[in-house]
Amino acid sequence: MKMTYTIARMIAFLVFVASMTSTALIADTASADMAEAAKSFLASLNKEQKAKAAYPFNEDRKDWHFIPKDREAVFLGEMSEDQKELVYKLLRAGLSVQGVETVDSVRGLESVLQLIEGPNRQFPRDPDHYHVWIFGKPGDEAWGWRFEGHHISLSATVVGDEVSMSPMFFGANPAEVKEGPRKGFRALPREEDSVFKLMRSLNEEQTRKAVFDNKAPNDILSFVDRKAQPLPIEGLPASEMSAEQLELLKDVVDAFILKYKAEVYEDAIALVEKGGWGNATFGWAGPVERFQGNYYFVQGPDFLLEYDNTQNQNNHIHAVWREFDGDFGEDILQKHHRDHSH
Repeated sequence: MKMTYTIARMIAFLVFVASMTSTALIADTASADMAEAAKSFLASLNKEQKAKAAYPFNEDRKDWHFIPKDREAVFLGEMSEDQKELVYKLLRAGLSVQGVETVDSVRGLESVLQLIEGPNRQFPRDPDHYHVWIFGKPGDEAWGWRFEGHHISLSATVVGDEVSMSPMFFGANPAEVKEGPRKGFRALPREEDSVFKLMRSLNEEQTRKAVFDNKAPNDILSFVDRKAQPLPIEGLPASEMSAEQLELLKDVVDAFILKYKAEVYEDAIALVEKGGWGNATFGWAGPVERFQGNYYFVQGPDFLLEYDNTQNQNNHIHAVWREFDGDFGEDILQKHHRDHSH
């Protein structure tokens, strides 16, 4: 018997709880955990490292990207093992076990690309070339952090005891390792598998509405915009799906946001439910076959998720979660400003 969405979420939460120590259960919310982790991280840095890690809480925190490039921040390769562990403590304050494992999986693909491409690159493929920024003073009314490098961009904004963690971007190149000791490995399997189950469940009329283009775009349509906008594409309304298909759609959404720590996940799913599942739409571009160039989106009144697999012979995934009002914590910042005159 297929699990209902509620049961699936309950199991995910119980797995999360089981992974925590009794001390952590008694301890703080994600906001307090993040502040503690960020303070410990900053305290561990020498003067030179701290100058590259600590920034004012300003618009620079929205300057995000997911390509390999020069970044003005401290990175894992110049940290001690203890400092790296403090970075992971910060990640674990916002991510689930699955989310942290995905970070490790994507970082690990850099070693695969080293073997595939060789050393002659402007930006070397390096699992330690991932950067950390702390924006503002951890524990203040408003502060934030970012962890970013090739195919990972995680942004957190903390306002009081509220946390926003969007946009959240993960990519995978190769999407499936084709040769070598890690042959068959996939860093983002659920984003693929869940949506093919949904697509193959659709009837002819539903497929006609869902497929808006026979060719997938070259990348996610929201790209690295600082503010995501609703896509002007109709797609297939979730209100026209069967109960079983709606469960499959919810599995697609979970593939993205179950990377969040339980508390942050609950906020994200509440955002989806606020707009109503019936008001969500699903769109697809490209053939309904793996490695043929695929794109899809799910969007509601308040959120957008996108997946694209078209580069490197259709074996290179980009996947992102966006919130129209909540990216970079804009919604909780505005609420804070309304509630507190400055």
